[in-house]
Amino acid sequence: MKRICIVTWFGSGNYGTTLQSFALHKKLKDLGYNVNILKEFNLSHKRQNYFRYILNILGLLSFAKLLKASKSKKNYRLKKFIAKNYNVKEIYTSRQYTNLLNKTDVFITGSDQIWNAQSNFNPFYFLNFAKNNKRIAYASSIGTSTFPDKYKNQIKLLLNKFSYIAVREESAIQTINSLLERNICIQVADPTFLLTCQEWKEIASKSKTKNLPSNYILCYLIGNNDFYITQIKIIKEKFGINNIIIIPSLENPNFYVQDAIIYNETGPQEFIYLIEHAKLVCTDSFHATAISINLSVDFIELKRFKDTDKASQNSRIYDLLKHYKLDFRLYDETHFSWIRPIDYNIVKNIVTQDRKQSMDYLINAIENK
Repeated sequence: MKRICIVTWFGSGNYGTTLQSFALHKKLKDLGYNVNILKEFNLSHKRQNYFRYILNILGLLSFAKLLKASKSKKNYRLKKFIAKNYNVKEIYTSRQYTNLLNKTDVFITGSDQIWNAQSNFNPFYFLNFAKNNKRIAYASSIGTSTFPDKYKNQIKLLLNKFSYIAVREESAIQTINSLLERNICIQVADPTFLLTCQEWKEIASKSKTKNLPSNYILCYLIGNNDFYITQIKIIKEKFGINNIIIIPSLENPNFYVQDAIIYNETGPQEFIYLIEHAKLVCTDSFHATAISINLSVDFIELKRFKDTDKASQNSRIYDLLKHYKLDFRLYDETHFSWIRPIDYNIVKNIVTQDRKQSMDYLINAIENK
């Protein structure tokens, strides 16, 4: 049984970050691998690390985290979800670090924008600590269309140490192949697509959410854009749906539409449940869109960034919609093609094919040299 260590974002209040890390962890575990997910560490913080190491041995660190999270039902549900479903590895000492390297067969960088050097270049998520261990990238995202010039040389050195590289967006393939001057990079599906619709429904069935209206528009919006309110009002009128449920995002916690119901206590399971039962999802989130597609739920994509913004992350949304032939779901004030229902028979076939190809890549990358 090979021992695998995943390096990706997890544990924040962002639902997409949690769901993508959970999906990859679960799928690898289901395949029979011994799986850990590694928390970011820095051995230079010796005094702080030693103190946390002692607390961890005594079991007080986990207790303290849950106690802190209990002040917010959302955070408490998130921490409980992670405690139940993740095998988290934390490194505090040099000895633990050495053991990590000796007892790990493969390090895998997961999905999300862990390689987005425009917003925050962090060598840890390029596995700069892995030394001579095997490195694989699965659906890693650069978020934007390129790497900043000032980091390109460093990123090139780190990526050249990977045995296999697979990214989430098609637009990233040329960027990485060009940087490395060889055709190593391919595209795979986001980890959330590795789980079937039925698997996500089973997870959602454990939700604590009750007494939902029969018809509702679910809004989950990350961007802090005032024009979203006008757009949702138009969408509401076009579809004739009066009920609106809002899941506040970590990035935009105060978003509100008149007469909307706010679900502040939404954990990962509740997030899936609310998408599953929505008549329509309005979102600018990559993962809310991906989950809607996987669950065959109609959605409308709101545009979070201007295309001219240097830090625009629109390319990942465009790639996702184009790949599943859902470009018409992007909100447009002049053309109302987004009113047309989605033919999910076509989409399901693409999802099934993607899942198989992505699983083949993952297993091959792990098992082969």
